[in-house]
Amino acid sequence: MIQADLFLHAAYTIFVPMKTPVDIWAELGARLSSFGQDAASREVIARACQKNDWFEPEEIVDAVRSIREEFLSRDKIERWLACYERPATLLSRTVLVVMAGNIPLVGFFDLLCVLASGHACRVKPSSKDTVLIGYVVDLLRTIDPAIPLRMAEQGERPDAVIATGSDNANRYFRMLFGGIPSLLRGSRQ
Repeated sequence: MIQADLFLHAAYTIFVPMKTPVDIWAELGARLSSFGQDAASREVIARACQKNDWFEPEEIVDAVRSIREEFLSRDKIERWLACYERPATLLSRTVLVVMAGNIPLVGFFDLLCVLASGHACRVKPSSKDTVLIGYVVDLLRTIDPAIPLRMAEQGERPDAVIATGSDNANRYFRMLFGGIPSLLRGSRQ
């Protein structure tokens, strides 16, 4: 019985086409198209506003709309990825993305870039923006359970880091991630 199940699983995976990165991002865009218009996403918005007093519901809906329109339409994704040649022997790395929390989903583009370039992404959201990024990570994992994306775990040592925060946070990142390839962004004022 177990061998038959394994055979059926193997046969199923052979005939079910794998989702391409473009398919995954375009499907995320489609799933976000009604964000703010249904009860489930309105509940996410309410929780995000409770977590971060600076967030307003309209600002969150606008941020999701902008992400969807600017980054997640199939034609824009295809044009963007076509600009980059992907090496045949790409060494996949685990990249930690430490996100700021001053703007809803401000770290989304970093997440997109890490995954689009063929690397595994570990997300460390700001304590002020865990709800929205958690929602997006969960959506991506339902679209493709094999996507190399998950929330970062305490003590995990990445191969590279992208971090955004205040100048004080940036000094801490330099100390914490010294010796690891990193892109560290500080204050923009």
